Amino acid sequence: MSNIERRRSPRQAVLDSFSLFVVVPRKGVHRLHVADLSQLGIGFDLDIEGEPQEDFPVATGENLELHLYLNQSLYIPLSLLVARIDTSAPLRRVGAEFTQRESQGFRAFESFFQMLLAVSKTARFSDPPPV
Repeated sequence: MSNIERRRSPRQAVLDSFSLFVVVPRKGVHRLHVADLSQLGIGFDLDIEGEPQEDFPVATGENLELHLYLNQSLYIPLSLLVARIDTSAPLRRVGAEFTQRESQGFRAFESFFQMLLAVSKTARFSDPPPV
């Protein structure tokens, strides 16, 4: 796989210390891992371990509704267009662009993403964490 950036905006890796995950409502209530975010899109695993890919077929160019969970109960509803599907690993990784960029959900995501960028540049991990 080449290291050429395919997105029109830079990716931001998501620190594991954030409790971000996504749910594709049409697929059911499955917590799906978020790989990265950008101002215009998201990369996430579409499957959970042990799930046959045939149980939820998806294709490039397909529109999906997605819930981006910021914690266990707070989510931002977003609309996506599937741009690519990587099937080289056991779990399919989807790269998708946000659509409906005039929606309240997307505006909320933009604010969250700007906060994530600022935190990533400034925040530090303490070792050990304070008690």
